[in-house]
Amino acid sequence: MVTAFNLVGTGVSNALNNPKLIMKAAYMSLLIFGAFHFTRLGVNITGKVLMSNFGKPSLIRETSKIHSRTFVNLPYLYMRRAVSRMQRRTEQ
Repeated sequence: MVTAFNLVGTGVSNALNNPKLIMKAAYMSLLIFGAFHFTRLGVNITGKVLMSNFGKPSLIRETSKIHSRTFVNLPYLYMRRAVSRMQRRTEQ
């Protein structure tokens, strides 16, 4: 068991003392990071294009959408819209 830890320790110290290996590991990790995020971005853009072409109707007005920067305000905004709709129905 001690021999295994000594072997792992010498392997790690040799890897950390080799600048060529460190640069190769940094380069590969950067490539993997970039590939992951570019793939994610491509999937998101493709999904939005498909949803805009097939999924949503084109006649949605901007005034009927509810926008808020804080999620805490959303229940209040939805309740206010529901109350105003109920008031319009009772007036008719």
